[in-house]
This record gives sequence, C-alpha cells and structure tokens, in this order.
Amino acid sequence: MNIKKIFGQRNEIIGGHFNELRSKLGLADQNEEYVFAVREEICNACPLKNGNNCDTQKWINPQTMEVATAPKEGFIRGCGCRLSAKQKSKASLCPAGFWGGEFN
Repeated sequence: MNIKKIFGQRNEIIGGHFNELRSKLGLADQNEEYVFAVREEICNACPLKNGNNCDTQKWINPQTMEVATAPKEGFIRGCGCRLSAKQKSKASLCPAGFWGGEFN
C-alpha cells in the first residue's frame, strides 16, 4: 500500500474531525461552514447515505443516479466514511464526484 496515500487519508480524517469540533464550538469560519452545509445537503439527498455513513454495500452511477448492490461499470462504491466529519474535511472529495475541491 502507498504510504503517502495512507498519511494523506489520515490527515483528511483528522482535519475533518477538527473542523467538526470547531463547528460545534462555534469557532468555524462562516465561508467554510457554508461549503460544509452544501456538502451535507448533497449527501442527505444521496441514496448511498445510510445514517451518518456512506454505504459501502452500494454503488452509484453518478450520471444516472442509479444504485446497484454489486459492482457495475461506471458505478462508484460508497466510501464508508462518517459523513459528518468527511463533509468538514477541506481536503476530502466525494468518490462519486458530487462535491470536493472547493478549497483548492
């Protein structure tokens, strides 16, 4: 496994949890909070959302929004992340391409 990728994902996770805490304490930047709220709306409308997680047992075609329970060509698997933290990670991307890159 690629060590650089592992550390990058670790930093995304830590950053997301840190921003989630800042948000709960009322210390978050309002522009950041706006982006995080838009991400949350997008995830809330996604059929892969299962509670506070992105369901790894489902795949979605980002073009058609069709959902499958097995891998198919052109379909993206749910990432399995805890969404309330991932949505607040500036470096994270939705694997289906629905959000991300707003802070680049």
